[in-house]
Amino acid sequence: MKLTIKTNYSFSKLSKKIDNIIDGSLVEFAKKTEEGSKSKIDRGLRKLQDVTVKIRKHRGHPARPALKASGKLYKSIKHQDNELEMLFYGKLHNDGFTTGKNSIIPNKKIDPRPFISTTIKAKKEINTNLAKSINKALKK
Repeated sequence: MKLTIKTNYSFSKLSKKIDNIIDGSLVEFAKKTEEGSKSKIDRGLRKLQDVTVKIRKHRGHPARPALKASGKLYKSIKHQDNELEMLFYGKLHNDGFTTGKNSIIPNKKIDPRPFISTTIKAKKEINTNLAKSINKALKK
């Protein structure tokens, strides 16, 4: 009896393409995170404190929505290849911070206002596209 085993996949073919597949997935993730972050700001985050509203009005900025006073932060949120870029204070607002001693409101703990994210739908789409790309690259 002679037994012949054939495969319809090639791990060597996948190994030649895996870096590009991962890079493509990371670019897609950065793009979807840009979209998701801006969407979260547009939908609104937790309510601004009264003192923040007063400061905004004093500066001539709209009272709401949060993280969109001058529009500089919002406009700076962009994906560049596989990275998400924004003005430095975006991460401070996302993670929370304490105001400086020379601030209008010195040494005040500012709670996080998490906005850097993507949607569950986008994550599923990215994962599906990644799996499809891997499966395609595996085929002989």
